[in-house]
Amino acid sequence: MPGAEEPVTHLRPGADYEVVLNIGRRVEDSVLPRLEARWPDELLPGGGVWLRATLLLAGTREPCVVPFFLPAEGESFRCGCEPGGGHGPACSQQRWVRFALRTPDRPAVVEGELVIYYEAAAVMAVQLRLPVGQVGGEPHASVIGRLTQTFNDLGKLAGRTASVVVSSETARVVVNGTSFLDNPFVIGSGAADAAAINTRQALLDVHLGGRDGELYSRYDAFGKTHDEYEQDLRRLAREGHELYAGLFKRDTTVEFTLPSLLRHEARLRGRSPVIQVMDDRVDEHAMLWSLLYDLPLGIDTSRYRPCPAVREFGPEGSWTGPVPALCPYDDAHRGRGNVLCPFGFWGLSCIVEQPPTVDRDLETVVFPDADDVEVLAIVGGRTLDKRLTDRHFKRLQEELPARRLHRSTAADGDELADVLAPEAMDVIYFYCHCDYEQRSPDAGADRYLDLGGYIVGPLDIDMWAQTVWNIPHWPYRRPLVVLNGCHTTEFTSHTLNSFVPAFTQWAGAAGVVGTEVDLEQGLAGWAMEELLSRLVDGLPTGEALHGARWAMLRKGNVMGLAYTPHCLANLALRPVS
Repeated sequence: MPGAEEPVTHLRPGADYEVVLNIGRRVEDSVLPRLEARWPDELLPGGGVWLRATLLLAGTREPCVVPFFLPAEGESFRCGCEPGGGHGPACSQQRWVRFALRTPDRPAVVEGELVIYYEAAAVMAVQLRLPVGQVGGEPHASVIGRLTQTFNDLGKLAGRTASVVVSSETARVVVNGTSFLDNPFVIGSGAADAAAINTRQALLDVHLGGRDGELYSRYDAFGKTHDEYEQDLRRLAREGHELYAGLFKRDTTVEFTLPSLLRHEARLRGRSPVIQVMDDRVDEHAMLWSLLYDLPLGIDTSRYRPCPAVREFGPEGSWTGPVPALCPYDDAHRGRGNVLCPFGFWGLSCIVEQPPTVDRDLETVVFPDADDVEVLAIVGGRTLDKRLTDRHFKRLQEELPARRLHRSTAADGDELADVLAPEAMDVIYFYCHCDYEQRSPDAGADRYLDLGGYIVGPLDIDMWAQTVWNIPHWPYRRPLVVLNGCHTTEFTSHTLNSFVPAFTQWAGAAGVVGTEVDLEQGLAGWAMEELLSRLVDGLPTGEALHGARWAMLRKGNVMGLAYTPHCLANLALRPVS
């Protein structure tokens, strides 16, 4: 009840209660299970931090947002001091963050999300299920996302412009940004799957065509003419905006203000904004966040008016120097519809961060020592075009310092497990075909990597982690795993197992970079040359992929948008100055 601290196990209809929160001593009657709520004392912050808690209940338009403080020692508290500042002598500390809750007049189940933010980053998200009137049992809570296992290292999550938290229970999505707070919007999994399939198909169609039963690449020397490239942008922008509008149409505040927020951040900071996506629905469905297009468009692609940036940054472009954080013609976009601009795509205007769900703090550095970067390549062997493979690895050797590129000679899965056992590499690079294994018409599909004489699937990684490798595996040098094959990290509701959790959760990798659709071998190799060269030069993963996408766009090639990183955006192979 309001003002009380006694737990309530059954909620009555038409009554007033409070949802209370703090970070501190374990409360035995907490609705959050012990294992999910546990933070050891030694993992609390070395210095105090301001956080924000938001409660967003289903059926409500406005969230409740409460700032609170977690000190270097002791429990968190709420006070009347200005968030972000210090605490004066008159600071009145209250143990609990309190949210008022009025139950419905009739028996029901109230659902919602409780999210803790550090700046714009969602560091923890909890799903609430509160039965009212003896319907559905007792109140319950479960963690649906966590980007920190310790509160003493939140600085690595600073600088995000906006975050998107997807609830696995209710398919609700909570959006937060630095200039507005926590505006919810909703999308069902079926609609999301359909939108994702359409967008993937569009991305595939601009790349591959069919002739005499065989696929061929529509790119000539990895590029296209300006007219062909512009048509690709039209097709993808149409699908990307359909996806964006479908996600945000329930809340016009978000739909109209989020693009302005992102562009304001780019203008103010002079860098691409970072959007964090927290989604624990591994293998249900996943949006192609890089393909979202947030400038307003109609359905007739022939009516789209190209921004001058389409030509300037394309295959016939005159732009020299670094790609700016903001479209040079952004002012002319305002108030106009049907504007076609490469900066309308999130994957080109922003750095989209999609961290995996793991039971440890995510890394920002693969290895802190100053040793040369080591790259281990596992190659698909006879299933690949040897000419393209040789050309690709010759170019990679030219990019890596002191020839630190090593090719695995493993002849089967057992040998590969031994090769992957030690902490001896910074990038593990799979260059191979990826295919589906579907054992019955109505069942989900597993993917596997075709490595020539043998195949490897996510279950193999899980098995090696339990039987062959040390526990924990790769505790000090956690490599970035790159899966450069067809649709290696595509998530749909038809997928059974995924390489992302297999490598990050089970094997202990710092992250995974993979593909969303089929890719022609030569183009896939060229794309990875662009990415790996930037990683080895010291760029964080987010910036490296962002730069690779724009370099590919320079040739009229949009397939950089087909690569998705599952790691922190600021993950680098070595410490960044």
